[in-house]
Amino acid sequence: MENVPPKKNSNMDNKDITTQIYDLLDEMASYIDSTTWRNKYSLALKSLQEELKAPCVLAVAGKVKAGKSFLVNALLGVDIAMTGTTETTATVNIFKKGTPPFKEKPILCVYLDGHKEWVSKEFLDSLQGTSKAALEKTAQIDKLIMYINDNPLLDYVTLVDTPGIGAEVGEDGDSHQIQTDAYFNLRERHQQDTINLSNTADAIIYLFNTVPTETDKNFLASLYNGGHGITSLNGIGVLSKVDKDLTQIDNIPHFCKEFEQNLFTIVPTSAAIEKYIPSEEQAHYLHDTLKDGFPVEKGFLLAMGAETAFLHEKLPYCNISVEKRKAILKSFADHDLAWSSFALIAKELYYTDNISESLKKLKGIGGIQNLHDLVFNHFFKRSHMLRGNKIVEDLHGIVNSIIYDESFALSEDYAKMKDECISSCQSLPVRTRNLVIDLIRSNIPSLEQVQKDKNRILYLKGKIEKIQAELRFTNDKYIMYMKLVDAKAQFSQTEFTELCSLFSGQAIEANPRNRYKYWSSIYNMSSINSIRQSAAMLAKRIYSELLKT
Repeated sequence: MENVPPKKNSNMDNKDITTQIYDLLDEMASYIDSTTWRNKYSLALKSLQEELKAPCVLAVAGKVKAGKSFLVNALLGVDIAMTGTTETTATVNIFKKGTPPFKEKPILCVYLDGHKEWVSKEFLDSLQGTSKAALEKTAQIDKLIMYINDNPLLDYVTLVDTPGIGAEVGEDGDSHQIQTDAYFNLRERHQQDTINLSNTADAIIYLFNTVPTETDKNFLASLYNGGHGITSLNGIGVLSKVDKDLTQIDNIPHFCKEFEQNLFTIVPTSAAIEKYIPSEEQAHYLHDTLKDGFPVEKGFLLAMGAETAFLHEKLPYCNISVEKRKAILKSFADHDLAWSSFALIAKELYYTDNISESLKKLKGIGGIQNLHDLVFNHFFKRSHMLRGNKIVEDLHGIVNSIIYDESFALSEDYAKMKDECISSCQSLPVRTRNLVIDLIRSNIPSLEQVQKDKNRILYLKGKIEKIQAELRFTNDKYIMYMKLVDAKAQFSQTEFTELCSLFSGQAIEANPRNRYKYWSSIYNMSSINSIRQSAAMLAKRIYSELLKT
């Protein structure tokens, strides 16, 4: 990352677009309030206006027991999301910035019937698992909102820990699946008039429990919804529990290709390794103990075959007593570390000549810091743009639902029949006639008004689509910037500096026409679909836009 120009003006485009979206929302609200659509969409528009001011929503999803709550705790740096070896509750847990009114009760419990109460961490713990008592409690709960102050991540986003998918069939499994589907509106995906922003996410971290399955594919495909839901730009995959099979790390490029429509990238992690990485002093002790205790490698490999082998009284080629071996394991067991995780750490330390480097390697396998950095750069720095993109998508949905509504499509025909309808009422009794005529006049607009409304809605649709195109362009530049930094070696230092400035939104003093010609030649000479060709193509596009202005 050295010599990368600072992204001083990288948020300028986002700010301009946000202002445009505010103006667009005002225009939409003004239009809706003057039409018969106000009863249907007025509240939705007010919600959108409020949501634009709020942090974007980042949801953590994945299979039951995939480690979602551990990940939430790791990202927030607090131990509040419920974790455990059994399935945790079937509730949506929301983490927001704020100070609760009661220090001993920091969690707002929102029930399905609408009433709310502040509850303690002990209440939260009582919801864990799938016992009858826990399920009876969670069946009444809509969501749990946990307020945390002075957490830098929550300045940017609201973090949501969703229930797991793919639980066992039955009452407990259904409770997880129903809550998760409801949160993402998967069971109401095609109801255009159901716009509930409090229950949708702008972006997602999806945890795979080692190898991706059909359940994972189907769930992510539902979220993607052919490009009308959460797209790959707003999704990060996490391959959890890689300590169980480190060879899965080698399969990540294949998984990334398989889920390229759904996820920006996939990151390997191990909650178990992250949870217990020994200190340097502990690592030296374990290294020395294992090297002295297993002077013959064959003995060490036999011991690492299984926990029962490691604790066997007659373990060959072993100079460590059973009691001492039990003591070694106990320190790991106290941290709920599985045998596979202990074996991975033990092997790394047994074979190393550099304890510090081995600890760095284990930290990398844990993966939380890498994920933390990626999430911060990919989501938190783009939070306003993510929220804006989601709101514009919802506005586009409202406009389309109006345009394709039967009453709107036939409104011109109704307007042409308005005078005829009024004339046909002349034979009715006076009171009835006056009532019917008043209803016709108040509910059927004039032909001039209909045409005006149609022009207005088409104008708003065009404005929405223009902002969507700007957001896509900004996103394209962001993605290429990220790829550029990773592929620095493919560019000269001058090219790299220029492209970093170009893609991060900084002012460019070079002649746009000359630079357009230069990057056109680079594009033509580069390998097809290479990073170099893609960067050149985007540079051409940016300089072309500069030439227009």
